[in-house]
Formats: sequence, C-alpha cells, structure tokens
Amino acid sequence: MMTRARRRRLLLLAESHEPVEPAPVYGPEEWRDWANLIPDLIDDISGRLLSHDVAEYLRFRAACKPWRDVTADPPDAGVLDRRFRPRNWALLHLNPESRPSRRLLNLATAASIGVDLPALSTHCNLGAADGLLVLADRFTKAVRLLDPLRNAIIEFPSISSIVAAAPPKKPDYISAVFRNPGGVDPLHINGAAIDDSTSPPTLVLCLRSRTRNIVFAKPGDDHWTLVGAGQASVPMHDLSGHVLFYSLLSFGGRCYVSSPEGSVYLVELGTFPPRLVEVVNQRHLLELDTFRCQRIFSLLVSGTLVAGTKTKMLMVRFWPIVEDTDGYNQKEVFMVNGFASRIEVMEVDVAGRRLLPVTSLGRHTAFVGVTHCVLLSTDTFPSIPADQICLGCDLQQTRQFSTYRITKSRRGCKRTEPPHKFERLFEDMRMSIVPSARPCNLDQYLVWYVERTHRFNGGCFSHRHH
Repeated sequence: MMTRARRRRLLLLAESHEPVEPAPVYGPEEWRDWANLIPDLIDDISGRLLSHDVAEYLRFRAACKPWRDVTADPPDAGVLDRRFRPRNWALLHLNPESRPSRRLLNLATAASIGVDLPALSTHCNLGAADGLLVLADRFTKAVRLLDPLRNAIIEFPSISSIVAAAPPKKPDYISAVFRNPGGVDPLHINGAAIDDSTSPPTLVLCLRSRTRNIVFAKPGDDHWTLVGAGQASVPMHDLSGHVLFYSLLSFGGRCYVSSPEGSVYLVELGTFPPRLVEVVNQRHLLELDTFRCQRIFSLLVSGTLVAGTKTKMLMVRFWPIVEDTDGYNQKEVFMVNGFASRIEVMEVDVAGRRLLPVTSLGRHTAFVGVTHCVLLSTDTFPSIPADQICLGCDLQQTRQFSTYRITKSRRGCKRTEPPHKFERLFEDMRMSIVPSARPCNLDQYLVWYVERTHRFNGGCFSHRHH
C-alpha cells in the first residue's frame, strides 16, 4: 500500500523533472530608451503630474536631463507663476525652532517631505498664500514670498512703506496705518492671498490689530497700497481709519473678503481707487454685530466636496450668542457656556450674489481661523472625524469648544467637543501654550496652523521672541 507521504514525494519528484521554460532574453529591439521619449509624450506626462502636484512635476524633471530640456523650468517662470505654486503644501509646527530643517505636509494627498529653509532664521513666518510662505525680514521689515519646495524667494516692499491711492473721503477718515508713529508692525500681517487678475500677480495682505486694513503690492513696487473700504464702508470704522473685514480668500484667481456679519466683497484692484466691491449683502446683520463687539464670525474656505466637481467657496458663520436674532431653525442651536450659539455653513454663489445653505460637508472637515482656512478630506486623513467644523486655537480658548458636528449622528449626541487641552510654558519671563498631549495629533497641528496669533504666542511661526 502506498502511503500518503510516499505519494507526495513522488508527485514532487515528477514536478521537479518537468521542463522549465527559459527566462526571456530581451533583444536590443525591446530595450526602452527612456531618455529619448518623444517630446509630446514627455509633455503629456509632465502635464498630468503638474495637475496633480507640483512636487511630482519637480521630481519628474529631476530624474532625467533630456526631460528637463523639453519641460518648463519653474525658476524661469518665477515664484508667482500659478502653475508652479506649492498649493496644498503646509508647514506645520507648534514651537519656534532654530534648525532650518522643517517638514511639509500636503493637505490634499497626505504626502510629507523634509526641507531645509535657511531663510526662517532671519525672517518671521507669518502665514502662507497658495503654499508660498509669507516672510518678513526681522530687521528691514521687507516682505518676501518663499517657495518651500524650491527655496526660491521673491521680494516685496517693506511693510513700513504704505501709501493711499486716493485721499480719504473726509479729513477725519485718515487710515489707521498713518496714525501709528512707529509705522506698521510686520506682526500685524495676518492673512494673505494672491490675485491673478493682474500681471504680474499681486500679493494682498490683511493688517489686523490697531492697523486693521488691507494692502497690496506687486514684485518690484516701491510701496504697499491701501485698499479702500468702498461698498464695505461703515462710518464708525471709517472714522477710526479701519476697514471692516474678517477673512481673506483667493478663489478663481481673485481675492475676496468676508465681513464679520457675513457680507462678501471682491478686492477690486483694476479700478481707481482700489476698493472692496459687494458680492453678497448681509448688512442687515451689521448693526447688531457692530454694536455688540463682533458677536458674529464669518470665515471663507474653498474646496471640493464631491470628487470631479468644481471647487466651491464656502462660508462658516459662527454666532456665539444668538438669542436676540430670529429667522433660524431652533434645531440648529447648541449651548456653550450657558449661551445659545449657532454655526451655519453656506456656499457663496458669486454669480448669483447669494448664500446657499449647505447641510453637510460629507467626507470632509473644515479647520477655520483668521490666518488660514482649510477643507480636509477625511478619506485622506481618516484620523479626523468627518462633517465637522474645527475652530482655531484662539476661538477655542475664548469660546470653550473645539469642534462642531454639522449633522447629529444619533439622538442625544452632543454637537460640540471640549477645547483641546493646553499647558503653559514659561521662558525668559514670557508665556506660551502648547498642547498637553505629546506627540501631537494632526488636528492639534492644524488648529495652530489656521490661527497664527493668539493671546499666548509670540506672533510668529518661526520665533518665540521679537
């Protein structure tokens, strides 16, 4: 009788004697000459990579000299060329560092790369516009844009040099930027965007604190120019020399600002004088907000909620105290610190000049602050819960909650979460705060990224002291 083990050995022996096909030998006619691909094919490949991410395009060009010879060279195009901007790349860090090495995170793909940025040792990092870092020289106050992927810099005037394109409507309406004897502090810059309707593109900056205004300049200009209040004019703010705005966003190549109550204005640079032009009118809420110390916060964010559809401009409007208003659904109200509050999400229909309600962000979550606003895919970043609004660090500290769920998942589920836990650090008689949990989660980095200034930091991403 043949045992099972003997049968297995015979089968293995038979298989070992089966003829083995020889390994294929490729002749010269099957060799691939990658260096000499036809230019049209190289152009097609590089274009697809560039539409996905400029970092992939740079890697493609770096792989082969003949490919570089037939593709556009980013340094020749300039830092402001919109094709090569490092959009979606963010420099995330909580504490100022002396080392030039940093890590960049792509907020669209979750890719991460390390970079050396020597300019940060002598410049304040004040935010980003289309992925380009907004820097201010610590000694000359000159503003510069840095491409963190290429370490390329473009020069702008010193922020201390600002002019008005036209005289004020009344002598008492002198801009606040001219009332400060020491000039404008670069740390007042908080919010930046690029307007591509001009040639070359224009950098638009938000000035906050005592010099609340909007300024703009092009590379090579001698000075920054004020943007007039235009249709956003409010007599009380005109008298103090301020422009009433809250959030700045670049969308479709143009720059838009929201006012606290939710009006939306186009930053019109092609007219004289440059001014704010109304797109969406919510000024019926302005009186309530103006005399109640800005109890409404309206922030703009752009993104794609459904793959394959157009990018949309969204507004997140937060009412910390909503009892004295009407015309809203009571189911939208939530309680924080004993006050009835409300958060709305709306699409800004620029062509229709209106706000359209948005009932859900789907598989996305918005992080909102005055420095940046970002819309993240929770499929790309699964550690972040979907369909939420996450406040920046300053709003968390003052409003005592961190996130708001747009849709309730089940009966009794809370709409808000407590603020992140922070701990205070003391160094050289100065105090700062950092998240208590270490290592930090992505959401903890992002609440810092979207709001550069808060009551406990030094006002700059790069340095603790100034």
